[in-house]
Amino acid sequence: MKLRPWHLMVFVVSLSLGLIAASFFAQERAKDILLAVGTNLISSVFFFILLELYWRQMKRANGKEVDGFDYFKMARNIRKSKSVRMLSTYILPFTEHAKHQVERRELLESIAKAASRRSFAGMQLLFLHPASPAAKARAAERQDDDVPARMAESLACLKSLAKQFEGDGRVEIRLFWRTPPFSLFQTDDFASLSFYFRDRPISEVSRYEFFSDSPVGEFVEKTFDDLWRDERTVTLAECQRQLAAEAD
Repeated sequence: MKLRPWHLMVFVVSLSLGLIAASFFAQERAKDILLAVGTNLISSVFFFILLELYWRQMKRANGKEVDGFDYFKMARNIRKSKSVRMLSTYILPFTEHAKHQVERRELLESIAKAASRRSFAGMQLLFLHPASPAAKARAAERQDDDVPARMAESLACLKSLAKQFEGDGRVEIRLFWRTPPFSLFQTDDFASLSFYFRDRPISEVSRYEFFSDSPVGEFVEKTFDDLWRDERTVTLAECQRQLAAEAD
C-alpha cells in the first residue's frame, strides 16, 4: 500500500492520544513527560494542517505558468464541468487543420457530453468576428498560417455546433469586434490565459493557469463579461447575416 500524508497524520495523532492517555496511569515524572510529548505531537499535526491549507490558498492565488495548451485536458475538464468559457480569435481544433482533428473530435464530444447533463449550467463561446479590423490585424501578424481561411473553418464548426444545440439556451456563441486582450479557456473555477504572439498560435505559447476566485481571475472574468456585452459583439446568426451582406 502506498503511504500517503494522511496515513502519517493518523499515526501521529493516534500516537499522541495514546501518550496522553498513558500519562494518566504513569507516575508523576513519567506522567509529565508523556503528557508533554503527546501534546507537542498533536499540536504539530494541527500546525501542519493549517500550514497546508495556507499553502494551498497561496497556490490558488498565485497560479502557475505552463508551456503550450493541452486541448485533450480541456476536453476532459469540459466533460465534468458545470460551466465553460472560451475567448479567442479561433482555435485550431475547430478548423480543418490536419494535426488537430483528434482534438476536434474530443472537444466536440466533450461539449455534447457536458450539455447532456442536467447539472450543466452553460457554455459561452466568444470568438473574433472575421470581418473586424482586429481579425485583419491578426492575419497580418500570422504569416505562418492562413488566418482568414482558419476563421472561416472555425465559423463553419461553430455553425454546426449551434445547429446541434439549437433551442438549448445553455450553449451561447457570440463574435466580438474589438482587439482581443488575451485568449481564455475556463471550466468552472479553473482557467488559463495567454497573450498573442506574432507567427505563433496560442497553443504553442506559455499560458498562465489560475483560479477564478483569485485577483487575476476576478479581473479576467470582468474583462470577459465586458466583451460579451459589448455593443458590437453579435450572435453567430447575426454574424452570418453580416458576412452574407458584405459578400453581396
